[in-house]
Amino acid sequence: MPSFTSSSRLRRATWLLLAGCIAVVFGVEAVARLGFDRASKIQRRMADEYRMARTIGSGPPAGRTHVLFVGNSLLDEDVRFDRLQDAVAPQWDARRFVVEQTFYYDWYYGLKRLFAEGARPDIVVLMLSTRQWVRTEMRGDYSAYYLLSTRDLADAARDLNLSATQASSLAFANVSKFWAARAEMRNFVIGHLMPDLGRLMGFSSVADVTPIEDDAVALSVSERLARLNALVSSRGARLVIVLPAIANIQDGSAGFMRAARELNVTAVQPVASGTYGLHLYRDAGFHLNPEGAASFTEQLIPALRRIADSRPGPASASEAGLRTDLQLDQEHILAERALR
Repeated sequence: MPSFTSSSRLRRATWLLLAGCIAVVFGVEAVARLGFDRASKIQRRMADEYRMARTIGSGPPAGRTHVLFVGNSLLDEDVRFDRLQDAVAPQWDARRFVVEQTFYYDWYYGLKRLFAEGARPDIVVLMLSTRQWVRTEMRGDYSAYYLLSTRDLADAARDLNLSATQASSLAFANVSKFWAARAEMRNFVIGHLMPDLGRLMGFSSVADVTPIEDDAVALSVSERLARLNALVSSRGARLVIVLPAIANIQDGSAGFMRAARELNVTAVQPVASGTYGLHLYRDAGFHLNPEGAASFTEQLIPALRRIADSRPGPASASEAGLRTDLQLDQEHILAERALR
């Protein structure tokens, strides 16, 4: 009898513990889904821009060109988007979707998801640096929730060469906002406890000044440009790439522009890297300060207008990046060696 009673109590305690764990899991997930976007200014801005991006071009025709700008902190800080919107408002419905710390693969899969959810832009403008184009990574769990469709999980894991553990984390983050944004929630709490930490980190940040070879960039981005252009074109839109103006003149932009020309993809760098002095950057030469952003934006607006008024010519099969798997493997190896 005592043994039976003890066993019954143990089972009851086990079930209570399990129920408590489940309640905690659902509780933190509810807090993440219902409270984080409201509490965090960055999250709220990102969520609002996402809602606007997924509905672009979906309404009745309004006689304006629908232009979707996507990118990371370079788009957020280097372009005065309110000024750009005012300048092109009569002709364009210009909308922006910024997700910080993102790279090429974030936006390849992010645009796939936006298109699948109903976005119908006429022009897609992507702003990344050349280094962000050649790096084989994405923002991990955060992007898995906000930019990655469930159907693309396996393809993304393969493109990123993820281990089984990393792929499992990506899959879990795709359905759990708490798991996806746990680092951002921690940083949000730390930022409120130490409000000067963000300014200190920005002041102490160091830009990567390692020279990047133009030939290596051209080899690395060629297939990625062709792949992204094919995605955007398949939805009846036009792809436009904007390169930022960083302090380091050896930024690989010449190689990138060469690859874009060969593929007939529109790319523009309104201000060449190395043009601005460090007094126009908020850090060590990567993100522009408000004065630098104002100058860059004034150069970007007429460049985009010229692009919108022009039409790219047809590309041949060789220009479209249709090469054999062996050629692609050889190019990838050469590019990796050159970038080391």
